[in-house]
Amino acid sequence: MKKALTIAGVVIVVLIVAMIAIPFLFKDKIKTAVLNAANEKLNATVDIKDFGLNLFSNFPNATLSLNDASVVGVGDFQKDTLLSAKSASVTIDLMSLFGSEYNISKINLDKASVYTKVLEDGRANWDIMKADSTASASTESESAFKLNLKKITVNDCSFVYQNDSTKMKVTLNKWNGDLHGDFSAGETTLNTNSTIGEVTFVMDGIPYLNKIQGVADATINANLDKMEFAFKESNLQLNDLKASIDGTFAMVGKDYEDMEFDLKLNAPDTQFKDILSLVPAMYTADFKDVKTSGTAKLEAYIKGLMHGDSYPAFDVKIIVNDAMFQYPSLPKAVNNINVAMAINSKGGSLDNMIIDISKFSFNLGGNPFSGSLNVSTPMSDPNLKAQANGTIDLGMIKDVYPLEKGTALNGKMIANLNVAARMSAIEKEQYENVSAAGSLKLSNMIYKSQDMQDVLINDAGLEFSPRYVNLSSLNLKIGKNDLSATGRLENFIAYALKDQTLKGQLNIKSNYLNANDFISSETAGTEETASSSTEDIIIPKNIDFVLNAALNQIVYGKMNITNMVGNMTVKNGVLTLNNVGANALGGSCKVSGTYDTSEPKTPKVNFDLALSKVSFAETFKSVESVQKFAPIFEKLGGTYSMNFKFNTSLGETIMQTLAGLTGSGALQTNDVKVEGVEALTALSSSLKTDALKSFSTKDLNLPFTINNGKLNTKPFNVNFGNGGVMKLEGATGLDQSIDYKGTVTLPKSLANHYVSSVPITIGGTFTSPKIGIDTKALVAGAASSAVNELLGGEKGADVSAKASEEKAKQIERIRSEADATATKLVTEAEKQSQALEEKAGSNPLAKAAAKAAGKKLVEEAKKQGQNLRDKAEEQIKKVEGTGN
Repeated sequence: MKKALTIAGVVIVVLIVAMIAIPFLFKDKIKTAVLNAANEKLNATVDIKDFGLNLFSNFPNATLSLNDASVVGVGDFQKDTLLSAKSASVTIDLMSLFGSEYNISKINLDKASVYTKVLEDGRANWDIMKADSTASASTESESAFKLNLKKITVNDCSFVYQNDSTKMKVTLNKWNGDLHGDFSAGETTLNTNSTIGEVTFVMDGIPYLNKIQGVADATINANLDKMEFAFKESNLQLNDLKASIDGTFAMVGKDYEDMEFDLKLNAPDTQFKDILSLVPAMYTADFKDVKTSGTAKLEAYIKGLMHGDSYPAFDVKIIVNDAMFQYPSLPKAVNNINVAMAINSKGGSLDNMIIDISKFSFNLGGNPFSGSLNVSTPMSDPNLKAQANGTIDLGMIKDVYPLEKGTALNGKMIANLNVAARMSAIEKEQYENVSAAGSLKLSNMIYKSQDMQDVLINDAGLEFSPRYVNLSSLNLKIGKNDLSATGRLENFIAYALKDQTLKGQLNIKSNYLNANDFISSETAGTEETASSSTEDIIIPKNIDFVLNAALNQIVYGKMNITNMVGNMTVKNGVLTLNNVGANALGGSCKVSGTYDTSEPKTPKVNFDLALSKVSFAETFKSVESVQKFAPIFEKLGGTYSMNFKFNTSLGETIMQTLAGLTGSGALQTNDVKVEGVEALTALSSSLKTDALKSFSTKDLNLPFTINNGKLNTKPFNVNFGNGGVMKLEGATGLDQSIDYKGTVTLPKSLANHYVSSVPITIGGTFTSPKIGIDTKALVAGAASSAVNELLGGEKGADVSAKASEEKAKQIERIRSEADATATKLVTEAEKQSQALEEKAGSNPLAKAAAKAAGKKLVEEAKKQGQNLRDKAEEQIKKVEGTGN
């Protein structure tokens, strides 16, 4: 017995050690195998940051955990994350791993997000299984993989379904709950209990539900073989509205691509307060204490087949009669609320849908307001009938609705509007068949809140006619910003109903407009870092405006612009500036060009900029691209003029945008002061002079190009100090790197007979430059100058002039004078060599040049002396009669 117990103990210990060790030993191999298998079978990229296997927590079941898992689409879906999960776990029977059925008892998703999308052409991002050309019906039926799933749990998850073809989007956020059932059985009962923090349903841009709280408890009889589902019992709650769903739902077709509906929404005990709770703004913290009265009714059903562009029949009715509501803490109520709304279709095309709000009226503080809306044939030829009539005293809103702390609202809105039109009549310009009359007026409106600047609309007026809407007046102030406008809008009905192009002609005026108040700091450039992201302003393609602007002062980023006047157009997603003039950067400028967002993912700019007498300092302070490409502007004083043509695609960061910048131009300045430029200070130190540390220059003309992240300058001259000239060409990079070469012609105070021109290179970075001087070329030039000067008087020595004397004396004299002259040349060269070194002083360049010049001078003197002797001997031969 003792031996048996010992063996059993050893076995148990081995098993425990194995259960501990296996997850660690095989963790990476299992993770790699899972990722390889998934990426091999799916048209998607699967990633798992961490992978775990636990054999204890649910023993005898194993728990497989995935942390930070994601499934990302490819191709047109490459920016869509189909699934991401902070963590997910699968509980599986260990013994089933050795059989033909994998008994998975539970799947748990924590902080998971599912994003499903259907493109306009019908392709879905969840259709990610790769086609298997070797698969057949028989192999599928004989598959060894069978799943026995019992429970799915979700914790703080989200789900999005977006269908671009139907312009529908459903969003479920903060989803918690579970789903029980035997998913391996042909028929089973599914039980679900879920709470959803936010339910949003948008159709064709209209939010029918917006962040509604939802609860769903249901028991469903499911035939998983036929994908048929029947609601046995259900309880549905949206905010305060309680209802149930009866009927069936089935997925039909060869690949279950179609859906068959026969569902009815039952809400027999609906009260007006329940309907009111579906209005997001009304569902406040103290909504439970709101007093209401009146009757309400809600009915809805959907029945039929959804196949492609064919939809089932549906009908939604909401009726409210003689209702009112009043918040308990407020003095007044909204009375005489009447609503009759029906949205229905007989099925088939969505063109059969009719939206009919035949009655909508209320009384606010003794001011009645009523309206109606009817839209039929919305897809093919929208037929619109709408009217609004009444007055809304905005100052009374605070008496009926609890505004947030610090919020104030005043003013009056008066509506008197009637519209009846069919789209085809507008498109054919048959305005005699279009009825549009009336006006909308807003006066003395003030809105204050803690989250934004005060808004004041002194007056705004719209007058409607069949052809256009006339903007008779608009006087608006937001904080310190003011704007006034007049003009007219055309094609407004087609724009509202069928998203066609809205045309307009507007005259805009402003005394002060700070663009930074309306766009993010990153976009405006007030937080100018290399990593800051840009938020591109996308211009709608269905806007066609002509704008005549007169803006006295505009602040954008750090730039102050005044007296902007010009013509701008907006069309097809492109903003075009037509010779718009303004004062900026201490001078004046004119801009022509385009900001093109016709391809929203890659906006482009293409501008022609003309600057006149603008300040170097203001430019550096205000324009980030100058700080990157031309940091020298910070060290320059004075003004300049420039013509600059450039284009680029806007990137996610300012550095990406500048890296793609292409342009060319020329900068001219008549008077600029240069001081404290690191590269020139370093060059001054190398030349042992202060001439380049601070100087003024005139008539500078600097042509340049920008490409591949570099600003390239063509050769240009900089005049400095008493005849000094610096000729440079090269490039500055976005990384502040510099690469220039050229020559410095020294001023008269520094130049001498042996050194006047210095060849240089400037590298490194703008703040840490590296100066190079071509010493070899410098020395050669200096030595040549010295030799030419010192030997110039002796090279022409005339030895032939002595030929008329007696032969013997003549021969002796020729030989003697040649030798004496040669000796004198060498002696004088040695003296001059020593003098050159003494004159050079401590300047290292001059000293090196002088030493080399002196050495060459002596060598040249000896050479010239020997030449004189050789010429003397040739002359002697002539005298003797033996020469040619």
